[in-house]
Amino acid sequence: MLEPARDVFTPIVIGPVPDAADGPQVFALSGGVLMLAWDAPSRVWNSGRLETSSGAPLAPLGALRLLREDGRTRLLFAFRRPDAALSLSLFAGAVGQSVEVRVDPTRDIPAVDVETLLAGLVPVARVSLITTLLETWASIFRLRGNRAYARLIYGLARAASAQPAVMRAVARLDGETALVEGGLPAGVAPPTALHCISPNRFSRLPAAPRIGAPDGRGQRRFYLALGNAEQEPETLVLLSGSGWLAVRRLEWPADLGSLARWWRANGKADPALREYAVAVAAQGSEAARAAAVELQLQAPLPARALSGGPHLPSAEIDLALATSAGLLAGGWVRDPLGLVAGLDLIDGETLVPLTEARHDFSGQVGQGDETVPVTGFAALAPARMDLLQPRFALRVKSGERHMLVPAPQPADLSEKRSRALKAIPPQFLTDTALARCLGPALAAIQHDFVAQVGAPRVIAVGERVAAPEVSIVVPLYRVLDFLRFQIGAFAADPAIRDRAEIIYVLDSPEQADGVEHLLRGLHILYDLPVVLVVMPRNAGFAVASNAGAREARGRVIAQVNSDVIPVASGWLSPLVAALAADSIGAVGPKLLFDDGSLQHAGMYFARGVRGQWLNHHYHKGMPRDYAPANVARAVPAVTGACVLMRRALYEAVGGFTEDYVIGDYEDSDLCLKVRAKGLAVRYVPQAELYHLERRSMRVSPDHGRGTASAYNAWLHAQRWSDTMSALMAETWTGDAA
Repeated sequence: MLEPARDVFTPIVIGPVPDAADGPQVFALSGGVLMLAWDAPSRVWNSGRLETSSGAPLAPLGALRLLREDGRTRLLFAFRRPDAALSLSLFAGAVGQSVEVRVDPTRDIPAVDVETLLAGLVPVARVSLITTLLETWASIFRLRGNRAYARLIYGLARAASAQPAVMRAVARLDGETALVEGGLPAGVAPPTALHCISPNRFSRLPAAPRIGAPDGRGQRRFYLALGNAEQEPETLVLLSGSGWLAVRRLEWPADLGSLARWWRANGKADPALREYAVAVAAQGSEAARAAAVELQLQAPLPARALSGGPHLPSAEIDLALATSAGLLAGGWVRDPLGLVAGLDLIDGETLVPLTEARHDFSGQVGQGDETVPVTGFAALAPARMDLLQPRFALRVKSGERHMLVPAPQPADLSEKRSRALKAIPPQFLTDTALARCLGPALAAIQHDFVAQVGAPRVIAVGERVAAPEVSIVVPLYRVLDFLRFQIGAFAADPAIRDRAEIIYVLDSPEQADGVEHLLRGLHILYDLPVVLVVMPRNAGFAVASNAGAREARGRVIAQVNSDVIPVASGWLSPLVAALAADSIGAVGPKLLFDDGSLQHAGMYFARGVRGQWLNHHYHKGMPRDYAPANVARAVPAVTGACVLMRRALYEAVGGFTEDYVIGDYEDSDLCLKVRAKGLAVRYVPQAELYHLERRSMRVSPDHGRGTASAYNAWLHAQRWSDTMSALMAETWTGDAA
């Protein structure tokens, strides 16, 4: 440890003795960095100074003052090897007293000797020397990649501990990384730095270790993730803290098992250690992340709720979803006597209060006549963790804390999204709850979900149309009731046979074999070629539609729902003709319910009873021949059930926006993106088709609760509220574009 500077010091008379054994000596730290070492004849209370004889300072310069066991001081200076002979002046003690040293780079300069460097130093000086060379000098002179310097560091670590204790790799995280376990010296504070050292390289470990509680003998174990050490001849881990260091020799068994196997075999009961192991694995490779999930699923924590009877607090956490936006937590609390002080998420050693982004609502728990009122809640905690069972603490005013642990949460992103959509009942959703709590979590889950969908598989049924004018893209999801009727109608339409290709996008890949078999049979029947794009998993309307559009070859893309059936042949031509005008960006037809009444004659925007912007269809429910619905005109938007655009424009606006959940508001969003390009959206009543609305959507339990639709409406309004207000201030009648 460096001694503090003092106002009074003992002058030291230094004679010019560069050749003496105890005089200043120059060594090589590496090929490009030298070190001057000198053992002063007595203790030096101030820092020495090294400069050129001309008085010019050396830069960069490393300086170190170390206390010897005999009370004297060892001064060390590191500097870059000069290009030519250089005279240096070493100052220590009284002003004006110095030693002259000449450095000739053309002569052989010996490498620094580890034993000589450490000899005679007090323990704290050894700590200071090793940590300074590891950190400060390695950074100043950029020596972290230098092998000669690495050998010096390795030698110092080896000399610091003749027989270092062993730390072992205990579980494999992936092909290169393992969780290692070691012991701390008794009675020391936690280490402030850890370095991995081998004969060829050294590096500071970036992550702090997990340190366990003392055992019966006062010993504490520590754990950390370590990579690539298996490839080194010997690896040492140097732990250092305030005034101490310890060296551990790493053992890396050849038969390392998985994280889950290690946890089960050792009967670990430390949930904080489990969370640390999961956290370090989750930050690693794909294999390491899989190991984190495997551990949590194979060795789950027991779920814990609090049951306080009729008077004391009760609570349960039933939702705890880790997202990149934070942890979405949900559950309920019953506090009849007002004894609860707060609820916290346990993040390592930190308690994160669930107070800021929280939304409370009334609820009940129990069954039948045994229900009791509770306060439900959903909260977004600002914590990044990849846990399927994070722990929580319910604080009561007496100072007690009660641990709460949810059942294992879903790891699959589709299931996570489904659970998030159930966090707040639709009747309790507000813009504030969406903006602060549920919205950011859903957005993060949806982003990750879309990112991991993967590439689709493309199957050609029949010979593909060589140069289609129109590509009809039809997403399929589970319900195939109308597929035969739709293909039959397409096959009977000469315009489609002559001008179009048909692309079906299957968003329920478990049906791929059956759908391919059905399409091949229909191809034999109608001789109508189709392309089947099979998504690797259910990705949602927008992602599936965009995947089909990327496979399209036509100049025009027609996005058509699977439950849309043409009334008669010839519907495609007036829609394509309407797109001939450069000022028109998107067009949509008249859509009818199966009873012949109007389902769609263009879309407009209006605020609902709670003030939120909603999509509405003009003249919905009116007779098919209702006069205003027979007028071709510009409209604010058209439905995505059947919308046509030039492919170049579709690609320019990015197709359907993919962050809406499941399927709602993507169509109006697309139309508003078209309008942002300065182009109009037009309704074309000369094209008529039936739309058996939302038959496929009814199979989705998430959408049935209305949360997805409410979230999408909120997200849509965040982007387009001002635009919708301006649009709806206009008059939308007649044939004016």
